Order: sequence, then structure tokens, then C-alpha cells
Amino acid sequence: MLDDNAKLGISEVLIERLEKDRLPRILKIKERVDQGMALDETDLAFLERMLDDAQENHLLIDSLPECRDLFAKVIHIYRDITTKALDNEEHKL
Repeated sequence: MLDDNAKLGISEVLIERLEKDRLPRILKIKERVDQGMALDETDLAFLERMLDDAQENHLLIDSLPECRDLFAKVIHIYRDITTKALDNEEHKL
């Protein structure tokens, strides 16, 4: 079990990585699919890596109230991206 200082440090790292790296990229991907574009291989690899990380860290994130809401919003954006990307692909057929 992690002590409060360890949880605080981990939450700060997770939030910083999300804000500086992942969220800007997620929002760029969302903007492109909202414009009707398809996901490319790089986008798919990034989204898969994000999902793997979320599954790997979900118990830790659930134990950090300061992260929980933020990560839930990111998961919602992820769902929007995948839903819209699938819709875009279906309309191309």
C-alpha cells in the first residue's frame, strides 16, 4: 500500500504527463476525426498505448481522488474519438 506522499508524487507525475503530452495529442486527434478524417497508424498506436496504460494503472488512479475526475474526462474524449472515427470509416464505405 502506498503512503500519502507516494500517492501525491504519483498523482503529480500522472497529471503532468497528461497535461503536457497526452492531452494535447488527444485533442489534436479529436479535432481531426471531428473534421471527418480517419485515424492513421500512429494515432491508433498512441490510443492503444493510452488504453493499455489506463488499464494497467486504473486501480492506482481510482485511489487518487485528484486524478479520478480528470482521467474520467480523458476516457470520455477517448470514447468520442473512437466512436467518431468508426463513424467516419463507415461513411467512407
